[in-house]
Amino acid sequence: MGLKEAKRYIQELHKKQDNPFLWPNYLTGLPDRQAVLKKLDSVYPKIGSYGIAFVRIGNIHPYLLKYGYNRHSELIQWAAAILKTSCKGVRGSFVGTVGTHDFLLIAPAKRLDSLLSASDRLFRKKAMQFYNETDRSRGYIFSFKDDSGSNVKVGLMKLISYVIKEKPEVEKLNLIPYLERLCREKEAEEQKSPQ
Repeated sequence: MGLKEAKRYIQELHKKQDNPFLWPNYLTGLPDRQAVLKKLDSVYPKIGSYGIAFVRIGNIHPYLLKYGYNRHSELIQWAAAILKTSCKGVRGSFVGTVGTHDFLLIAPAKRLDSLLSASDRLFRKKAMQFYNETDRSRGYIFSFKDDSGSNVKVGLMKLISYVIKEKPEVEKLNLIPYLERLCREKEAEEQKSPQ
């Protein structure tokens, strides 16, 4: 699994996009929210054997503010392609689209963390090509002082995920919004203390 496989996935996706009815999500080629909900029906009782990760493209909004929307679709496709090709080698895994910059990944619990780590590493590598040399070298796109007077640096794009490997104390119907909220909180925390 690597960037070559992800690129091949995007090339195949572009061929199939000629007929949008072949794909649930036209932009990514991944199953859409309805398909994700159907998959959750079968996996929810097996949480423990399987883990579920809500994955989002972190720091994409600051990127769009600075660089514009010209490559927005391309960024989303790369994130989807990297997640999809990473899952391809893991039996029982699944990835679908649940929002513009959001994905749900399901995989055997033992493999989930390494799958997410490898996907994030590849996405960060690819995302570097979307920045100018100055931003790449300093590792952030802009900085500002917050209300408390602390200096905040807005970092580069990455994949942020929130993972569950045990049954949560939330109904299946509310699982995606629950995971999304926790993932966004994690992203906000990481923004306060960038790595």
